Amino acid sequence: MRVLLGIPTGGAPAQPFLTSLATLRLPDRVTAFDRYLVTGNYVPAQRELIADRALELGADALVMCDDDMVLPPDALSALLELLAADERCAVAGALYYSRDGFRPMAVTRWNDENTTTASIPAFANEPVHVDGVGFGCVAMRTAALRALDAPYFPADVYIEREPARVRICNEDYRFCGRVRAAGWSVVLHAGVRCGHYDRASGIIHPLQWEPLDETNRERIAVLREGRPALIPYAPLPAAVETHQRASITYVRPER
Repeated sequence: MRVLLGIPTGGAPAQPFLTSLATLRLPDRVTAFDRYLVTGNYVPAQRELIADRALELGADALVMCDDDMVLPPDALSALLELLAADERCAVAGALYYSRDGFRPMAVTRWNDENTTTASIPAFANEPVHVDGVGFGCVAMRTAALRALDAPYFPADVYIEREPARVRICNEDYRFCGRVRAAGWSVVLHAGVRCGHYDRASGIIHPLQWEPLDETNRERIAVLREGRPALIPYAPLPAAVETHQRASITYVRPER
């Protein structure tokens, strides 16, 4: 198995990430391994360049890790073994939480046209099929990339009036939706648990992993008395969400 590790970065990888990167183990089946850092300020396009590199190298699998993840030593090995065990698995993702430690980064009931329908899938310690996983630490089969048209990672620009904030997001969940539509599967490997380093506070989240009796049920995020909370899934009235198409052009200088 030929593997490329791609790292999108703003230029200054977090020290806990670098420390954990040095401890990673590879399975015996890996015969060639390369690493590729892409610097920039637009992560979806950085992922495009990483995917291009994997295809150019003829890699069998592409692993992507964000530069604020804290990786367990078996992360790459476990995710790559999951791909090897299921030839229809296109994406295998590790379990990690949002940077504030609030929610697991995986979804079910995902809908590109209404992101408010998404819920958090039930999971324990074993791999489970889901609609999408966050790309903080993920392995993907390059055969699935070859089956898609580029660009591979469409993204959402999430615009919030209160607070006045704009975020680029969902290129991971949208990619997972594309491969599922093409007949592949997406798996969350909840036994591979990564910390998420918050540069502002210097804290690695989650501070404590949730107990299985909490995670082993589908949940949704709600506001309770102005504070976010995770509760058991129940159908709720859909929130109003407006989608406005905007174009973006990738300019590639000739070599």
